[in-house]
Amino acid sequence: MTDYALIPKIMPALRRLRVHYEQQNEPALCKLIECSSVFIEPGTEYDNWNGGTYGHDAYLFVPEELMGLVSLDDQEAIFERIREDLNKATPEVENEYIRAAFVIPEEVADPKFQAAVPFTKRARLEPAQVEFWHSNYLRVFISHKAEHKAAANALATSLFEFGVSSFVAHDTIKPMKEWQSEIMNGLMTMEVMIVMLTEDFHGSTWTNQEVGFALGRGIPIIAIKTGEDDPQGFIGSMQALKADYNNLGQSSAEVHKLLVNEIGQEGRLKSILIEAFLSSESYHDAMERLSRLSQTTDRLTDQEFKRIVKGYAENDQLYTCGGIHTRGYWFQRFLETATGKKLEIHGKTISEKQAAEDDEIPF
Repeated sequence: MTDYALIPKIMPALRRLRVHYEQQNEPALCKLIECSSVFIEPGTEYDNWNGGTYGHDAYLFVPEELMGLVSLDDQEAIFERIREDLNKATPEVENEYIRAAFVIPEEVADPKFQAAVPFTKRARLEPAQVEFWHSNYLRVFISHKAEHKAAANALATSLFEFGVSSFVAHDTIKPMKEWQSEIMNGLMTMEVMIVMLTEDFHGSTWTNQEVGFALGRGIPIIAIKTGEDDPQGFIGSMQALKADYNNLGQSSAEVHKLLVNEIGQEGRLKSILIEAFLSSESYHDAMERLSRLSQTTDRLTDQEFKRIVKGYAENDQLYTCGGIHTRGYWFQRFLETATGKKLEIHGKTISEKQAAEDDEIPF
């Protein structure tokens, strides 16, 4: 068996490349390396020139969700870049070279992956480890051009009241945090991406990479169209929600419904709105939170209805609030429509209306 000198130098070379890419402001390449498991296939090419030269192939296996960093249009250039840089990082090894480099998704059944060595022992990132997400809220990454940060933040603030925790770069990131790393943390732990489709959106390398990342992870994407431009590229077939740029918060209820449709977690989001309503600390809270709940909820399960009945009786800001009981019996009509029941509300008590004898159908 040939004793190759280059192969044990590959891992140190990759560590050097990771630092180099970080210095060159290329976070995607950094992330691909640091999350990879590395396999080297030796002797894939041989030439008898100069006493014999050997080429080896380098495989970087990465989690499937990171493949969004490698677009199909750019993958050949990325593979070639890594190959060239590995050879530059190992000039002291004569008669050996990296013939080819590949970045491919992890595949448990692949013998090469089974033999691969992790670049780092670092555990896979979990949402609970990322401090900017609000516990149990839906995790949404808002992709936007930096010039529209204020509008994106206004949308995020409004969505929070609907049980949605949003990542808005530069606003979500706390001082002293390394912003590229935090953006990557957001991308790796998001559940849905909202694309804020301004006229200049597709002109940004960053936003295009973010969309590619979401596509690579199979994350649902919702486009909010604030201008005349339609989605392009891989999201070109997507229908965009039209919204007023200056009043993005007004579209929150409609966005919330789209989010529910995309992720199929209606119960989770509904529960957040129900608990917010039941914990109202003022009449103003009660009316605002009932408005959000009634705008987004068409149906209540028996369990959800029982929770509302119990919580309502325990909060005097609800059962003494004229604002939710006037306006054509607003609260009662909402409950009846959402449950299909006929109800009576007296003080703290919500009860199902009993049919009168006169209402029964005679035989």
